[in-house]
Amino acid sequence: MSWIPLMSTALGAVVGLGSALLSDRVRWGRERDERQFGAQRDIYVGYLTALHDANQALRLVSLGHHPPEVSRDLAARGAFRDAGLVQARECIVLTASEPVVQAAEAAFSALRALRDRIAQGQGVRSRGYEADLSRYDDNLQTLRNAVRKDLHADALSFRIPI
Repeated sequence: MSWIPLMSTALGAVVGLGSALLSDRVRWGRERDERQFGAQRDIYVGYLTALHDANQALRLVSLGHHPPEVSRDLAARGAFRDAGLVQARECIVLTASEPVVQAAEAAFSALRALRDRIAQGQGVRSRGYEADLSRYDDNLQTLRNAVRKDLHADALSFRIPI
């Protein structure tokens, strides 16, 4: 009896099994990376949405659109809190790259400064309000581009107004 056909069959089986296992491993890794990328994108969108919601709610408070029985200070703080910004911020801190975390923190701080100004009674037409809004806008633009870079997209060459 010749061993050559038996060895050829065994070698073919090992090569076939090995290539199937390697193919499955590569597909599993690609699917894992796609899931992580999607989850990270969702976290970024959630944070940017929370910033937008907080900014819009604060603008309404600055225009006097809050219940008369609620002080402006409490209304501003409530608008900031209700946007879910602190929770979204924690997701960023736990999952994002350091440049994104730094940009996210700068935008958060700038919006919080705007909240404090509104809570103190200043409105959309005050000089300090415009300066804080401009600072927030600059930090938001930086955050957007940091997120785009982290998601492997080019930075925007133009500004998106808030």
